[in-house]
Amino acid sequence: MSTRVLISGGSGGIGGAVAMACASRGAWPIVGYFHHESRARDVVRVCGAGGTIRIDLTRDDLGLSGRLPEADVVVHCAGMITPQRSLVQSTPVELIRLLEANALGPLRLTQMLLADSPGLRHVVFVLSTAVACRGTGPYALSKVTGLAISRLLATELGPRGVRVDAIVPGWTETEMASAAAKASGRCLDEIRSGHFDDRILRPDEIGELCAELLFDTPARPGGHLLVWDRRDSRDPAWLGLDTTFSLEPARRTEFIPLQDGKRNEFRSTI
Repeated sequence: MSTRVLISGGSGGIGGAVAMACASRGAWPIVGYFHHESRARDVVRVCGAGGTIRIDLTRDDLGLSGRLPEADVVVHCAGMITPQRSLVQSTPVELIRLLEANALGPLRLTQMLLADSPGLRHVVFVLSTAVACRGTGPYALSKVTGLAISRLLATELGPRGVRVDAIVPGWTETEMASAAAKASGRCLDEIRSGHFDDRILRPDEIGELCAELLFDTPARPGGHLLVWDRRDSRDPAWLGLDTTFSLEPARRTEFIPLQDGKRNEFRSTI
């Protein structure tokens, strides 16, 4: 049976790219959407397989008309952003909306899948380098909260055989990036000029990275944290999710050389 991958925000740029990359590996993508049903159907058409489901991450019941389909993997790609860039000036309504969509909603979806999908074995959060406070305001707060949730779930679900990893991309060519640039009083060309080769990430690069994590990468105790921001590097950094929010001495991730045709493994050392 094909691996069933539920992607929240699957009708968006990154979510759609994740669905397509997974489908190219033989997976069955379940494309979650909120507003854009036609886009979700277009993603399934391009994938050549899969289905769609409407998910409202701001509601306790996720706005579902029935039960969630069973899934082996869930990739949380849905996200929301607002023009407000000041945490001090943000309203409680703005804060709650962003926390619901970007942190608490993905947690609720994971809880429901754990209850209804006995085969669930992998949870991936696609966040943003705003988790490092490179962004500002309520959006950054919501993404930091999402990272904390992924870290806590990795600790809790690891003993149950469920992997939890996080991907943290920087600026990526999406509609949300255009909105974020406009909110900061800039255009995307200005943003691109501050990156290697004057370009930001493409959605398909994040999609392929996610597929590599899902299908080619061995589990890491405590979870993987993949950070990719072209302001800093042309390539993603493979880190340990268990080192986030840690009070232990800083750790460094070492790559163990390829041996016997097996993929590189990862080891954290003081």
